[in-house]
Amino acid sequence: MTTAGPARVYYEACRGRWRAPIAITLTDAGALRRSGMSLLDRARVRLLSLWPAWLGRIHLDTTVSLRGGGEVVHTTVVRWLALPLQKSVEIFTLDPDGCRFTVGGSMTGYGSVDPTATRADYTLTWLGVEIRQWTTRANDRVTVHQEGPGFRAQQELVRQAA
Repeated sequence: MTTAGPARVYYEACRGRWRAPIAITLTDAGALRRSGMSLLDRARVRLLSLWPAWLGRIHLDTTVSLRGGGEVVHTTVVRWLALPLQKSVEIFTLDPDGCRFTVGGSMTGYGSVDPTATRADYTLTWLGVEIRQWTTRANDRVTVHQEGPGFRAQQELVRQAA
């Protein structure tokens, strides 16, 4: 059984439904091209970075729930005009040390939550490449930062009513 350390406190505070418009910036086209992502995945990243708001914003809808045995279920659905485009499900397994965790599912990796239970740092494999992600939690907002080969992203997730 996982102790009630910062990771459990962090994810308990994140329980529920969250939403944010996607915001991806292409920072280095050459690095993206050399990244090891498939041609289709590189095209998706480019498309998301260029998507004009007048076509309708693309959003992330996420849910976080806890289940027994120190597991957190994180689901993300990418939506455009309420239509689901992509879905991913990850299981975070909290380490008995109370701070670290591993990630399995659509993305894989590992991470840790700081002692204040307000920031989580991740190393993840997404679309076949390693990315760095960090999140900060404050009340009903979670800011997600991501950096990968040739791109960066920032989403301001806002808690949604139940």
